[in-house]
Amino acid sequence: MDHLTYPLHPTPRWWSKETTAVVTGANKGIGFEVVKKLLELGLTVVLTARNAENGSLAVDSLRRAGFQNVHFCCLDVSDPSSITAFASWLRHNFGVLDILVNNAAVSFNAVGDNTIKEPETTIKTNFYGAKLLTEGLLPLFRRSVSVSRILNISSRLGALN
Repeated sequence: MDHLTYPLHPTPRWWSKETTAVVTGANKGIGFEVVKKLLELGLTVVLTARNAENGSLAVDSLRRAGFQNVHFCCLDVSDPSSITAFASWLRHNFGVLDILVNNAAVSFNAVGDNTIKEPETTIKTNFYGAKLLTEGLLPLFRRSVSVSRILNISSRLGALN
């Protein structure tokens, strides 16, 4: 057996149920699947969505599937006041952040359409939303005992059907 391929002492996990992750735009699609995977790994996850009803339904479905370490907070990354309110909520309820997954985004294009429709809204949400949220959460990262991680997800276009 090759000890490089199968180490005798595997690297211990750096995460636990106390590890807190936030996933934006997580009520469906890629964001929802990322939340599910993080929960399967045993982390505590805050699922965010700009629509409170859709976010609550997503969390309810995960809890029915047996995941208890999932929480919801409404967040619209295109709205600076929503980002401020979310950062305050997270600080009050968790006090620390270990992982941020910037997944929330908008697209106004159909499949195969290479034009840029509604460029101001797209840039405000997809670029500045992630930037402002990350900046707003940096103080919570600094409280983490682990090495904090930020994952920015980018996809050209997705279809849910």
